[in-house]
This record gives sequence, C-alpha cells and structure tokens, in this order.
Amino acid sequence: MKHAPMPETDSEMPKAFDPQAIEAGWYARWESDGLFIADAQSSKPKYCICLPPPNITGELHMGHALNHTLQDICARYRRMAGSEVLFLPGTDHAAIATQNVIERQLAAEGMTKEQLGRDAFTARVDEWYRDVGETIVSQDRILGISLDWTRLRFTMDPAYVRAVMTAFVEFFGRGWIYRAPRIVNWCPHDQSAISDLEVEWQQHQDTLYFIKYPVEGGGEVTIATVRPETMLADTGVAVNPEDERYKHLIGKTAVLPLVGRKLPIVADDAVEKNFGTGALKVTPGHDPMDYEIGQRHGLEIVNGMHLDGSMQVPGLPYDGLPALEARKRIVADLNKQGLLVKEEPYTHEVGHCDRCKSIIEPLISEQWWLRMEEMRDKALAASDAGKVRWHPERYERTYLDWLRGLRDWNIGRQLWLGHRVPVYYCANGHTTVAVDRPDQCDECGDGDLAQDTDVLDTWFSSALWPFATLGWPEETDDLKAFYPNNLNVTAREIINLWVSRMIMTGLEFMGEVPFSDVAITCQVQAADGRRMSKSLGTGVDPRDLIQKYGTDALRAWAASVAMSSQDVRFDESRVEGYRRFCNKLWNATRLVLSSPGTRSAQAPGMLEAREHLEDRWILSRLSVAAQEISAGIENFTFQDSINAAYGFAWNEFCDWYLESVKDRLRDGDPVAQDVAYFCLDTLFRLLHPFMPFVTEELWSRLPGDREYLMRAHWPELRDRFVDPGAEAEFERMMWIVEEARGHRQAAGAPARGGQLQLDSSINRTIARLAAKLAHADLVDDLDRGTPLAVAAGRVNFPAGSGDARRQKERKQLEADLAKIEARLDNPDFQEKAPPEVVKNLDERAEAIRDAIDRLKDEDS
Repeated sequence: MKHAPMPETDSEMPKAFDPQAIEAGWYARWESDGLFIADAQSSKPKYCICLPPPNITGELHMGHALNHTLQDICARYRRMAGSEVLFLPGTDHAAIATQNVIERQLAAEGMTKEQLGRDAFTARVDEWYRDVGETIVSQDRILGISLDWTRLRFTMDPAYVRAVMTAFVEFFGRGWIYRAPRIVNWCPHDQSAISDLEVEWQQHQDTLYFIKYPVEGGGEVTIATVRPETMLADTGVAVNPEDERYKHLIGKTAVLPLVGRKLPIVADDAVEKNFGTGALKVTPGHDPMDYEIGQRHGLEIVNGMHLDGSMQVPGLPYDGLPALEARKRIVADLNKQGLLVKEEPYTHEVGHCDRCKSIIEPLISEQWWLRMEEMRDKALAASDAGKVRWHPERYERTYLDWLRGLRDWNIGRQLWLGHRVPVYYCANGHTTVAVDRPDQCDECGDGDLAQDTDVLDTWFSSALWPFATLGWPEETDDLKAFYPNNLNVTAREIINLWVSRMIMTGLEFMGEVPFSDVAITCQVQAADGRRMSKSLGTGVDPRDLIQKYGTDALRAWAASVAMSSQDVRFDESRVEGYRRFCNKLWNATRLVLSSPGTRSAQAPGMLEAREHLEDRWILSRLSVAAQEISAGIENFTFQDSINAAYGFAWNEFCDWYLESVKDRLRDGDPVAQDVAYFCLDTLFRLLHPFMPFVTEELWSRLPGDREYLMRAHWPELRDRFVDPGAEAEFERMMWIVEEARGHRQAAGAPARGGQLQLDSSINRTIARLAAKLAHADLVDDLDRGTPLAVAAGRVNFPAGSGDARRQKERKQLEADLAKIEARLDNPDFQEKAPPEVVKNLDERAEAIRDAIDRLKDEDS
C-alpha cells in the first residue's frame, strides 16, 4: 500500500514545521486506508491491547494523554516489529456519573427520575449515550492513537450486556453469588452502595463530644464520638481487655442516654486505649469496625437512618431530621441532662462519594455479594508463577497485599442505570436466574415475573473487558486470536478496583491471565503540586497543548515522564522543548534534501561508508541509539527511549554529524548523502511510535518509492555498524573542538578565525576535522597571539579579541553599578528597605567596583 507521492525537493518544504497543517490529514489517511484494522486470520504473531474504557461522560484529560500515548507507542512498535496488532477502543457506561448527569438535566426541567419512570428514564439515557457516545473516545484521533475503530465497544452494547449476564449466571450457578445484609458505604444522594475503593477521603474539622453513659448498679462510663446522632443506634460499649481503667466494667450494662436502651459492656482487642476515653460506643449498624465488634459479641443491629441520610428513630423527637440537625438537638439535650462532659476540636478524614461528593453513611443494607476465595487463590497462584509482570515492579506488592486481605465483593448497586441483575421473582416466592428474561418461573410456571431492581457494580462489567470485548461467551475469531491480551496500562488508584478483578475473571472464565504486562503510569499534578482538577482551576486541557505545540510534542513529553516517577508536576516548557525538537528534525531534513545531484533509487545505507571518520562514527552511534530505543520500549522505560532518540537526533546527528558533512553534502557527495538519508530513514522509524505525525511527513519526503512509515519495518541494525574505534577517535576530536570553542567564547573572539596546533599523537584525519569544526586554521606552529591549551595541542585567536571582551564586560558592570547606586541614593528606599537589604546592596556595589578596577588594570 503506497501513499500519494510527496514533493521530492526541499524547496517545496515550508521553512518551519507546522503541526496543524499535517496532523489531521495524516490520521484521516491512515484510517481510511485501514492501517489500524487487525486481521484475526493473519499468520503473524498476535499482539492485543484493549484500551481501558474511559467513562462515556468524560473529556480528554492529561491522564488520557499519558495512558493512551504509552499504549499507542507499544501498538505502533509491535506493528512495525512484525506483529498483527489489535488495539481495541471502547467506553464504559459510568453508571453513577451518567445517572447524576441525567438527574441534573431532569432537575433543570423540574422533574425527578421517579416522576419520569424507569422505562422512560432508560430511554432517555440511551438517547443521551447516542448523542455523546463517541465524543470521548473519538478525541483519541487528535492524539494520533491508532485504534481499530471497526471494533469500537461499549459496555451497554447488546453483546456486552449478554457477556455480563452470562458471568452473573455462571457465578450464581457455582454458588458464589448470594444476597445478605451487611454494612456498606451508602451514598445518601445516589441512594446506592459504593465500594471502599470508590470512597474519596477528605479532611474535616469537627468536634469530638465526650458523653457520660450511666452504668446499671452505679457509676458511669464516658465515651467520645464525632457523631452523636449515631448514638441513638448504639447497642453496646466496648473497652480494651488490657485497659486497667475499665476491667471492672466488663460484663456490666450501660444505659443509652436519651433512649434508655441497655448496652452490654464488652472487651474487644480492636478498641484503641489511647483514642478518646478508651471506651467505645458500639453502633454495629453505622460503623464498619463496630459492625465487626458486634458480630463477635452478638450485639443487636439497629438501623438509625433512612436511605436519604435522615434519622430513623421512631418515637424519638429526632426522627426524620437531617443528620446534622439531629446532631445539634442531641448535643443540646445531653447538655441539659448533664451528660455532655466536654467538647474538643477534632481533625479527621471523612469518606465522600467519589462521584457526587456526598458524605458517605455506613449502614446495613441487603446486598448482592460475590464470594472471592477461589478466584483470589487462583490469582495468587498466577502471581507466584510470574504470569503477570508489573512495571514498575513495586506495584505488584500493592496488588498482592490487597488480594491477600480480599473479602466478598458487594456487586449490587441501587441505581436505575447499569446492567440489571438477571434475577426474577414470581408471586409464589420462587427465584429464577437467567441470561435472557424468562417467560415463566422455572419452578411453578408463573408467567408474571418481576426483575430484581438492583444493577451491577460498574466494575463487575469492566472486569470482563479483556475477553468480553472480543466476543465472549461466543467462540469468536477475535477471541481465539487475541486472548490473552498482551498489555494493560492504567493508574495506580484502580489496581484493586479493576486490574485485580480482570485477572481473577480472566483466570476463571478463560483459564488464563488476561495480559502478561501491567504498566502503571505516574500521576500528573499541577505545576504547584496540587492535583489537576477543573473545579480547582488546576486542570490542563491536552487539546490546548496540542493546538499550541502539536500532538507529537505532547506525546514525546508523555513518553518522557509517564514511567519515570510516581508523580510528576506538569512543566509546559518541556512540551515546548519537544516542539523545538520537531522543528530540529524538520530543518535537518531540509538541509539533507538540499544536497544537489540525482538521488539514488535504492534504499539508503547501501553504499560503502568506510572512508570518512564522521560517517563511521554516526552509523555506530545510530546502532547504539536503535538498541537503546528498542530496549526502552521492551522494558517499559519509555523515558530511556525518547531520551536516546533525542540525544542522537539533536546532539549527535544534527549538531555534530551534519556540521561535519555540510561541505560534502553541498558538493553532492553520494556517500555523505547516503549516510545522511540512512540516518534519517532509520531515525524516523525509531521515533515513529512516539511522534507519528512529523516522522510520517518527513519520511514521505525522503527519496525513493515509499509506503507509509507506519507500515515500515522496525530497524534491526544489531551490531552491523558498531565501531568502537571510530567512536573513540571522534570523541577525542569532539573534546578538542569543545575546548577550542570554550576558549573562543571566553576570549570574546569572532566566530571564525584563529589557529589550531595539535601534537603528533593526533592523526591528520582527526586534526583536519577538529580544525574545520573549530573554525580555525590547522597549523604546525602558532605564529601569533597567546596560545591556549586544548587536548593534545594549543589554539590562539586574532589579537585584540581579549580587549573587546574586557570592554564589553566592563560596560555591563558599569551599567549594573549605576542601577545599584541609584537605588541606594533614593531616600524612600533608604527609609523603607530592611537594613540587611541595604547592606547587601552596598557589598554588591563594592564588589562591582573592584571588578571594574581589575579590568582597568588589565587594559593598562
């Protein structure tokens, strides 16, 4: 497959690289020519990445820029290295987030979802999905992400829904899914349970209340709580068995103030002796630790709150009040009864729903649960066998620590949006579980069935992503060809939410881990170290950066930071630096293309290039760079790859090699042309996964009959050009030139002129090249000026250049001194400036005067 012919001369190349002029065009051509489409029937080795599905409610952000760029680097690299690559796109229905969006729309119309009705609500959501469905994932086109758009998946597509239903039914059939009351994280706004991993902790400044609980038979025990409203659901008091203060109370009964309920006083090791008073009010219905204590001691569970977060205490004056209002009244009543001992300021972490930001209320709720023991054990065994490699390795410990402490998974959610639990009830109390909605009850044949109102946790459906996207439970060609996937790139905060569950379900349903490598990217912070957030005003829109600097610059930046540290503060100047790098490549290509003569039709790198040291040196350095770039991709140290490419292209090829062969290129030397074209050809291949647009554009302008660079083979130079001798000789020449340039700059000498004398240890090839690059005449003896030492020789420059330097320096110092003296002579400054500032300026002025005097002495 060949693309349209491009201009063959540099005269038709713009003088500067303009990313806006080329990027959209190249992506459209890649896509229209089917370059992203994978062939499941191909005989090539298979490589698969299933893009982590962004929330359908989202917009492209810096996290996507890092995550998706790294995956695309791997996908493009593997294609060029000979694999059949499937890079599969998709989106997640984001149940809570989407429901919040639709409910806000309804509220603006003066309506609630309950007024609309569940079926109409579902229809409205479907319509909204159709409107915005491809917005977020289509933005990947801007980033140059080479996704197979013919296989776009959505977690609410019929085929995917069927996969989710199948997984539920399979788990249920094994006896792993059950329904039971447990304490959960309850969001009063969404009126749904959420997982521990979806709780966002925020620091609150609250009050710690010390309250006396009377003890039957005399005495009292004082407890401390931040939430007096929950005391109405207390069913016990707990103390540490080793706490001498309370041993005499163990086994006795306290009386709950305001309610009168009798509370057993129990001993439990979970109680911290040093928190509060060391005596703990136990509220099993509203605190996870209290729930565990209650289970161990058989304490009653009282649910003191409605699902909307208001108080549920029939017969008490606080019933139906919002929690904070109830708190105020309870504290006031305790104070009236003389039971409020004291109040203290207290700082602590409070859980919030990570979607709607409401404060989470732990409460008892009947929920659907999935047993995890067997899947956990299989995942641990797979880890022991080294089946999944983690990059960086330290994140495997995060995964394993969570896995070893894994409990049953609350998979139910009390939402209207999502995958409805496939459980059906008849009027006779029977339960039917089926992938497709049954026509009648399996046990009694009753045709009037009601489906369970719960939906499944979004992460339940996401856990199936690596194989459900490929057609499971059907035995599709894609599933056979591309499972297991090869790579998952994600953020550390969803290792437990998502990665662990994909591994477990992959092992359970497919018999193999879903991918062999997991790469965890860093978190991009704002420049001041805060998290990036639109609401905080610290967000950076990658589309703005692309508009400003081009996609390639943003991608190169992403590669340079994504795997280099745990967190990285965003520095826009680094993106700008890669924009300059693009222009450097552009200008280097223009220079080489400007070389006269008829260009060879054969591929570059075919001519013998042994005569000139600079040719042998640059080919050797190219071989080393190619090895380093490949190793960086293979080892998921992408920063090593981009740094090696940048160092070779900018420092070695542009600054040293092209400068060395400029005259040869100008004269149409076919060997210099061949080497330069070969370096550019190879460099563009090596850089293409990182910077696809500028490399494709420049590649298309090189001589010869060319297909898409994206379809070109990955360079395998191996040791073909490695020449340690040439590298050593050229480096020696570089030392001489750099020293000569340093002396020239210090002396303030003109850019050209001077003499270079080298001793007999330096061969004439190195000597001539050094003199050429130092812009000096190579001589046997210096005949003027004061000689300055360089490696294995000396250099001098035209007389008088030192005088010019001293005069320039003296002029600058005199200007600086005048500014300081003007400030010191200003009465307002003398009056208002701190004494130490005035003193520092005085000392600085005196130092400048001394420096001026020294320069005067040198001139005389």
